[in-house]
Amino acid sequence: MITAETTIGEIMLKYPQLADAMAGFGMKMTGCGTPYQEQLKTAAATVMNEKDFNNMLTELNRAAAKIDSERPKEKPDKFDVTDAAVEKVKEMMKKQGISGFNLRVEVKPGGCAGYSYDFSLDDESGSNDVILEKSGLKIVVDAASAEALKGAVIDYVETLNRSGFKVDNPNAHAVCSCGSSFG
Repeated sequence: MITAETTIGEIMLKYPQLADAMAGFGMKMTGCGTPYQEQLKTAAATVMNEKDFNNMLTELNRAAAKIDSERPKEKPDKFDVTDAAVEKVKEMMKKQGISGFNLRVEVKPGGCAGYSYDFSLDDESGSNDVILEKSGLKIVVDAASAEALKGAVIDYVETLNRSGFKVDNPNAHAVCSCGSSFG
């Protein structure tokens, strides 16, 4: 349950998809200026009144409950990729006039929380790579990155505020407020 004392970082760690809902209430939820360490009520106080805060809290808890109910109860041994992410990669390859490439996903040191995700098109795979095939697209991940991605879901989202690949990673212990790095 999300309370007034829950920090923005805790929310982003467990429910990164709630960033858009909070932004809809006027909270700054993108970039490194997001108040990651602040409690939800403290961060919200600068942009909304008590009634709006309570409405937002109700909406966040309703959305969080739905997200929790849809998550698998046991942590999978591998990562997953949504159909939306697969279709976006295929669309990008078509626009670039290329075919036969894989989506390579890597976890690299860097970013303000310690690690970041890197997505690229790659026409090769190594003997230590973990390969997931979905709808004719191969997703290639090196062994170390695959370990960090166990149980994660890689998605592609398009909203009014932002678009791009999003990783819901149960292994992340800390998440940068911009959502592009984790620790």
